[in-house]
Amino acid sequence: MHIIIGMKNQLTDNSGFTLVELLIAIFILAVGLLGTASMMASGIGGNRLSSRLTVESGIAHSVMDEFMARDEGDTVFDAAVTGVVYDLDSSSGAATRVVQGVTYSATYTIATNNPVTGMVRLDISITGGGRTLSMTSFKRSI
Repeated sequence: MHIIIGMKNQLTDNSGFTLVELLIAIFILAVGLLGTASMMASGIGGNRLSSRLTVESGIAHSVMDEFMARDEGDTVFDAAVTGVVYDLDSSSGAATRVVQGVTYSATYTIATNNPVTGMVRLDISITGGGRTLSMTSFKRSI
C-alpha cells in the first residue's frame, strides 16, 4: 500500500516551471545578450579607430623617413617654413592619399637652429578622417 501512495504522489505532483519563472529566465537571458552585443559594437569601433591610427602613423613615418634620408646640406633645411603641404602622391597631381575611403593630407614645418644652432626641428602633421596626427623629429644641418 505504501508503494501505491508513493506512485500516486508522483502522478499528481505538478512540479516544474511556472510561466512567471520562464519569463524571468528569458528576461535575464535577454539582458545578458544585449550586454554582449554592446561589447561587440564597442570592440568594432575600437578596431576601426586602431586601423585609422595605424594608417596615419604609417603615413607620418613615411614622410619623416623621406626627410631624415635627405643629406644634411639639403636646401630644404636652409630656411624656416611653416605649414607647407607635402605631396603624398607624387605620381598624380593630387597632394593627398586615399586609404580605405579616407583622404589624408600632410603638412610640414621646419624650424632652423632649433633647439640649438646646427639643428632643425621637423614637425609633420597628417590630417584625415577628422583627426590630426603630429610627429616631431630633429636633424643636424650644416
